[in-house]
Amino acid sequence: MRFAVLLLVLGSAVLVDAQRTPYLQRVTPSEATIVWRDGNASGRVCYGSAPTSIGTTVMATSSVIEGENQHEVRLTGLSTDTLYYYAAGASCPGVAPAGHRFRTAPMPGSRRPFRAWVVGDSGTGGSNQAAVRDAMLAATTDAPPDIFVHVGDMAYSDGTNDEFTDKFYAPYAEIMRNTVTWPAIGNHEAHTSVSGTESGPYYEGYVLPRGGEAGGMPSGTEAYYSFDWANVHFIVLDSADSGRDPGDPMLDWLEEDLSATDQEWLVAYWHHPPYTKGSHDSDREGTLIDMRENVLPILEAHGVHLVLAGHSHIYERSYLLHGAYDTPTTADGFIVDMGDGRLDGDGAYDMNGTGTLYIVAGHGGTGVSRDEPTHPVFFFDEVENGSVLLDVDGGTLTFRNIRYDGVETDYGTLVQGEGLYLLSPMGGETYLAGSTVPIRWGAAGVTPTAIDIHFSIDGGSVWYPLVVGTEDDGVYEWTTPGVVTDQAMVRIRDSLDATLMDVSREFSLTNVRDDVLIPFGGTWEYSDGPTPPAADWRTTTGGWSSGDAQLGYGEGDETTTLMDADPNIPTVYFRTSIDIDGTLENADLDVLFDDGFAVWINDELVFQRNMDDGTDHDVFASSSSSDNERASTTVDPSVFVEGANIVAAIVKQSSGGSSDLSFDLRLTGRVAVTLPDDAGLPVLDGGSADGGVGDESDGGVGLTDDGAVAGDASAADAGEDGGGGGCGCGVASPAHSFAWLLLLVWVRRRR
Repeated sequence: MRFAVLLLVLGSAVLVDAQRTPYLQRVTPSEATIVWRDGNASGRVCYGSAPTSIGTTVMATSSVIEGENQHEVRLTGLSTDTLYYYAAGASCPGVAPAGHRFRTAPMPGSRRPFRAWVVGDSGTGGSNQAAVRDAMLAATTDAPPDIFVHVGDMAYSDGTNDEFTDKFYAPYAEIMRNTVTWPAIGNHEAHTSVSGTESGPYYEGYVLPRGGEAGGMPSGTEAYYSFDWANVHFIVLDSADSGRDPGDPMLDWLEEDLSATDQEWLVAYWHHPPYTKGSHDSDREGTLIDMRENVLPILEAHGVHLVLAGHSHIYERSYLLHGAYDTPTTADGFIVDMGDGRLDGDGAYDMNGTGTLYIVAGHGGTGVSRDEPTHPVFFFDEVENGSVLLDVDGGTLTFRNIRYDGVETDYGTLVQGEGLYLLSPMGGETYLAGSTVPIRWGAAGVTPTAIDIHFSIDGGSVWYPLVVGTEDDGVYEWTTPGVVTDQAMVRIRDSLDATLMDVSREFSLTNVRDDVLIPFGGTWEYSDGPTPPAADWRTTTGGWSSGDAQLGYGEGDETTTLMDADPNIPTVYFRTSIDIDGTLENADLDVLFDDGFAVWINDELVFQRNMDDGTDHDVFASSSSSDNERASTTVDPSVFVEGANIVAAIVKQSSGGSSDLSFDLRLTGRVAVTLPDDAGLPVLDGGSADGGVGDESDGGVGLTDDGAVAGDASAADAGEDGGGGGCGCGVASPAHSFAWLLLLVWVRRRR
């Protein structure tokens, strides 16, 4: 299958025949590479600091790979940890297409929080793979992943060019266009790609740091490499097609690379797991034994904290281990910590001493199984599809297994040192103002009796009390204030010992939210009979049959099967109603179809394909499509209204003898919500926002930078526009700020 993307550029639709839509490679603090394939002989990338400001142009290096034009553009001289927008194609549009953006990497050693998505053994192109992807997207709406880690087997069965296009680049297109992928080669990719010569579809599609361009020591090959992201050093090995014995180049490089890094966290990954009892057995298969016996001693000697793998089609997670290299593997004497690793359970794993955690994430989309009892070194396993999220925030690393249905079935935390740890918000998230956000925390090596929670909307200059002395149950449901700011923060501390404290980085509260207004797989009314519906069918709902998408017939992948007449009925009708509780600022439409379609919103035609002969009931599509072809466009938000909106569509067959019909549709948009006049901020009594006047250095409220009393929203010189502290929050000033100042003077004189 091939897919095409329809981009709305400067008000006109430009069809780009894209075999692979643009995706990110080798993103560093100062560089990024963008790769795509299309029908054009040459290409370019236009980029800049805003969607409407992409005036810098770089021409692509283009080559023909198996009859397809691949374009690669390396952007250099970029600013560290900075958001850029881009467009890739034969010419430069005036506006970056939706989702075409990237953020450069944080500086190595910095402690900026980030999130990694870990996937393995996904490359079927089927519904399980899509469910795992969609479960991750639903779980990360507040903070999407910064990097995409794939531990191999991304294109079944042989990693061919077409399999990569259809089963990897297509299912993950919307993620890869704004999230850099760091892959490890799997055994199925090794069927058609050769590590020794760096040839074949795997190596043709990726641009990886063989020369140490992303941190770490140069490996001289894309088969294995390392990269730095914030305070983490990632080591990526080739267990499929490179030598795994002592003295082989990969193991020599591994020793050199680990000896050279001084990063706070060390994470290694490859395809074949050193421990597993899933669809593979690490005590019986030579490649898995090699990695355990030859590689693990090197990693553990250098203090690697976390090892990720796939290959075995299961999710498995170990206890904290050290030294379990024997075959067959036993647990006796090698488990450093028998706990569950959970802050709300037995406590986090303390990584200051020896010990490594091992995770098998071979459950990304292919069939899962387990033929053996649970491995003795594993705390948890699950024979279900899913993926893993890693959240790194300074001295904490949290992992979560997100099952295909969105349920979080395993989790845990690694910490470097004891203390009180804030787990969410981490910083960098975006929440809708006025919504409910869970504040989560835990402790390692300490036992708080009660917790004080505060929040700030101006980067920590003023702290408002949420609760004082709440029980230490690890979670508090916070209704966020009705203000707009990109400087929100949360602070937790022990009620009796203010030195036990953790503070989030800044995150955003906004009055706009990105909504999936109609999801793929949504419910539609449909009319699949031989006669057309009433003339007003696009403006009403009710009275039709209904079913979940995909709707159609002939392929066997339909959730709702429609009538398959002989000869075919040319046109099938679909409609649904959606409610919008604010002002829609932008909207994107993605249609799955076979063979032609047209979409109306509130009776206005917004998108069509293969409809050159018109939309009348008895007219066939003007041309045929691929099976389950996809097309996308940006929709003018002015066609929507606040309240009820009707989305209607027709799908046409190309002839009376066409074999199949398919329809599904996703509509996403950004909705601006009207906030209440009352910001919902706590009333500040007694001159203090956090329950006591003191020095800022000890967690109390002191003076703001301009000498005003912290805790007084007016004293920070908010001004008439409510922009005090630079947050633009629109917070009303308390009436007694002068009394606050007198109180502060009196307290300090009493001291």
